[in-house]
Amino acid sequence: MNKRRYYQCIYHPVPPTKDAYVTHIENRKTPSSEADMLPAYVQVLLFEIEGTDYLINNQGKETGVISPTGRNIKKIWVTGTLTSYEPGRHGDIIRVSDPTGAADFFIKPYAPNDYEKEDLAPPLFISITARPEKETGSSNTGIRWVVEALKITTKQDRDAWIVAAASSLIQNLWMMKSSLNSEEGDPQVREAQRHYRTRNEQLKFFAENAEKALRVIKEPGPPIDPAELILSIIKEQSGPRGVHLDDVLKGTRREALADDIVRDIIRALVSEDEIYQPAPGYLKLL
Repeated sequence: MNKRRYYQCIYHPVPPTKDAYVTHIENRKTPSSEADMLPAYVQVLLFEIEGTDYLINNQGKETGVISPTGRNIKKIWVTGTLTSYEPGRHGDIIRVSDPTGAADFFIKPYAPNDYEKEDLAPPLFISITARPEKETGSSNTGIRWVVEALKITTKQDRDAWIVAAASSLIQNLWMMKSSLNSEEGDPQVREAQRHYRTRNEQLKFFAENAEKALRVIKEPGPPIDPAELILSIIKEQSGPRGVHLDDVLKGTRREALADDIVRDIIRALVSEDEIYQPAPGYLKLL
């Protein structure tokens, strides 16, 4: 079945939003006037989110935080493992982990979302963008992270995100170290050092977390063959009538396959006499 090679997916790590501007070393060459116009999603390892408690709430401007590594963050991009999903009356809470830590994120009611709640069954690799927000009735240390966009992703995406996040962290640590060892430096970095009482020992701890995250990355396995995945789902879940298309889609979404691609592959498998439809909406192996 050489035709199936056509359907093999190549994964490119991108945030779950089409208009994201991801801050990294190359983008720092962008003129500041242009960069200010673009939504910046900073890749941040979760240990840094756990330790962030410095909220900047400027009137008429986006809420931001200064992180322990001296970054002024208005939006973040996180890719990790969904470990819990708690529905609530006023919004849902998800917990996401990476090799360095874990953090809770809040999904507001009626927030745009391409997934049903049953699709987000832990454990699951997901990618999210989020913004900080002051918790109602709390002091400035009460920060919650509100999800702006979410997508199911893959281990390959998670690994690529870790490399980018660790690289960004290490570069920031060089700036902090330079500031610690001089009387001058970036005012934002020095403000973070004052607030978090940063010393060289903490910089070493931050660097060790970057190394810890990178250690989980292994050589990528063979790419997923979507056709084989679909056939295995149909084989494993079929009853007397076969398996409903919705159940197939639930399985393929967990592998970050888009529904329209899956439907195209199913049509191809039907035309190749690999599967058939014993009843409307049902699929079965021939």
